[in-house]
Amino acid sequence: MLPNPHAREGILSSATFPALVYSILSRDDTGVLTLTADSSEKSVYVQGGSPIFATSSDRDDRLGQVLFKSGTVSLEALMESVEVSLATGKRLGTVLVERGHIEPHGLVEGVRAQVRNIITSLFLWTRGRYRYVPGTLPTDEVITLKLSAGDIILEGIRRVESWGRIWEAVGDLDATYKTTDRVERLSRDMSLSLEEWTLLSHCEQPVRLRELCRISPIKDFSLCQFLWAMQTLGIVTRTSGAE
Repeated sequence: MLPNPHAREGILSSATFPALVYSILSRDDTGVLTLTADSSEKSVYVQGGSPIFATSSDRDDRLGQVLFKSGTVSLEALMESVEVSLATGKRLGTVLVERGHIEPHGLVEGVRAQVRNIITSLFLWTRGRYRYVPGTLPTDEVITLKLSAGDIILEGIRRVESWGRIWEAVGDLDATYKTTDRVERLSRDMSLSLEEWTLLSHCEQPVRLRELCRISPIKDFSLCQFLWAMQTLGIVTRTSGAE
């Protein structure tokens, strides 16, 4: 197979993935983003700017594990279905439905949770390599689950517990934030709380981070995560306090 001349690849750093994934989603691209680190490989399938599927070589990301951890299926049902799946070659989800362990809509929600977990787990990656190949998706292998790009990025950044990464993204206490005209599109793409909408309203005029922390009921740590996500999405802009 000839190399794709439009493919992008590089090395991950502490701030790479959030900006990388949004640069792909914001262009309404279609293609596959693959990340590798150590012995793990995870891929995100994008169609028209929306993440629609994801795969992972990590055992903990398997559908059966997701359904078991959530309490959707029992251990006995899972082990029985895994045996049948291996013996027949059928997908585990298909076996679970056929044997009455889960309803079809429950399977769809399980796959959706699996895909969200794979994608958001990538926000924790700070090393490894990435490769994005635009082009037609292998539709025979992909289950299409259109997900909100904004919600995925916000959920992924909320999983980041490293204060060093968050502080690097939000700047110092005198960093100034202001909303852009992209804020108008939020109601169609994201699910935000009243407190988060109120925070954004405070940013209609330039406001410093220290002031936002004082006036918002949102905990400062969560507020900084939220501002990082909004900045990544281009919903707010940040200028340095020194400028």
